[in-house]
Amino acid sequence: MLNLAEILTILIGCLLALVFIDGIRRAIRIRKSKLKVDLISSEKIDLDFEEEWKGYEEQSEVITDEEELGESYISPSSTLNIIHLHDQSPQVFSESTLSQALVFYNFIYEENGIFSILDSDNNLSFKILNGKNPGTFLNASTNDIALVLDSKNQTNPLEAFDLFIEVSMSLQETFQCNLLDEDRNLMTKQMIEHMKNEFHENQRQFLASAS
Repeated sequence: MLNLAEILTILIGCLLALVFIDGIRRAIRIRKSKLKVDLISSEKIDLDFEEEWKGYEEQSEVITDEEELGESYISPSSTLNIIHLHDQSPQVFSESTLSQALVFYNFIYEENGIFSILDSDNNLSFKILNGKNPGTFLNASTNDIALVLDSKNQTNPLEAFDLFIEVSMSLQETFQCNLLDEDRNLMTKQMIEHMKNEFHENQRQFLASAS
């Protein structure tokens, strides 16, 4: 017969064994649950990264298309005179900022998002376009604009060109940005003066040949 002390020892041993087994079972369940959570989190991260990368690729394609459109629209021509204004900040030029900068000039903001600069007789002198995507100042801003003068469609080419240069330098001073030629080379005051002299000489030769 077992005495009382031996019976108590056996009971305590059984209880300890049950507690130990229950602890092992709990540990196994927690480990499985943690593994499941880790797997879900990992899959979600991979999915988010794939979606983000896909969006980045789509955005890059749109930017490339816009830049190509801009270059093709303002491709140099013998009758086109082009000056770019470029700033390091991404959103300097917009309908609002340009309208304020042009307040002392005669201009029209067209429905298609292009600025038309007029002479003293309200004739078109030149246009101001979005250099990256022409005609999209509508609810848009940019760091690059192009001033485009078509000398063959002018009633007074010399007056139009002088206004073209004047507005370009005025905007450059207002926005403290870079003034670039049609090849996007930095323009100095000497280069601008040379451009004016060359244009005037070309017009003089054209008038001489026409007479």
